[in-house]
Amino acid sequence: MVAITKDAGAFVTTRRPNTTITLMDMPRQWVKRYDLRQKLAVMDSRMLRDIGWNVFDARREAAKPFWKA
Repeated sequence: MVAITKDAGAFVTTRRPNTTITLMDMPRQWVKRYDLRQKLAVMDSRMLRDIGWNVFDARREAAKPFWKA
């Protein structure tokens, strides 16, 4: 099971120093974002509160397309 927090890697843009991004990294990141956003979309306010999110922020994050960080 994946832990969802505001600091989840799918929502945080990180840069690798002196390393090029491989072609496979981007689709993997998209799938991870899509999965986490789908999970956020179905959580109720109690569950969101437990992981440190509010309903407004979760809905806004869940509405983003998978390619946006």
